[in-house]
Amino acid sequence: MKQTAVWRRRLDDTLEFLCRIQRSSTQQEICRHLLCYAERFGATNLLAGPIPPPRALRREQVSHVLLDAWPEQWSERYFSNGYLYRDPTIQLVSRGSRPFRWSEIDELCRVYPVGRRIMDEATEFNLREGFTIPFATWERQAVGFSVAGEKLDPDPHDRLAFQFVAAYAFGCAAILVDGKRNSNPVSLSPRQQDVLRWASEGFTVDEIADRLAISRNTADTHLRSARERLGVANTVHAVAEAFRHGLIS
Repeated sequence: MKQTAVWRRRLDDTLEFLCRIQRSSTQQEICRHLLCYAERFGATNLLAGPIPPPRALRREQVSHVLLDAWPEQWSERYFSNGYLYRDPTIQLVSRGSRPFRWSEIDELCRVYPVGRRIMDEATEFNLREGFTIPFATWERQAVGFSVAGEKLDPDPHDRLAFQFVAAYAFGCAAILVDGKRNSNPVSLSPRQQDVLRWASEGFTVDEIADRLAISRNTADTHLRSARERLGVANTVHAVAEAFRHGLIS
């Protein structure tokens, strides 16, 4: 019960930031709220956007940036030198990797000398440590969402909570860019809403099944169906989209 109460308090805190993000009228305002949230574990900068198609020219690459609170001089160097497709973080995002700290990159992929140089150059702009969250749009386009700073120290809760906040913020930013909400309303069954509510509080599939007095397979099926209806690949993103659409609270 004590652990549940802690999760509830943390969730309430996260929901307050989601409300601020939802009320934002510009992408810059969303960035400010995100950095206010992420500064608790050391993040000072962020960048997010869908990955451009292969061989996209610089102008198209830059146009894919949706949320930008990155050092301007580093962005200028990065895109001018064509670093995007040689950046190991982008390679991992394109592969649909799990969320990762930059210190974990060597464990997740082979880093070539040019990739190592890119990461080293980023440190010149106080982007020494980072955390990247890969996810996908409704159209299954890969999205990279990175926060960075001199020193990042996210605990497991910070990592999970920020995945949730990042997915939500990206959806809100996309709405601002498009100028309208998705024309196809999404609905969830009562049971799908139930499993996502428990998932939002950090419960595992087994714990959700126990709370709802259903089998693990049934709980997993409801979660999978909810993800499919919301057009996302993981449960954290599903929870964020369900909140954004007002399907759970």
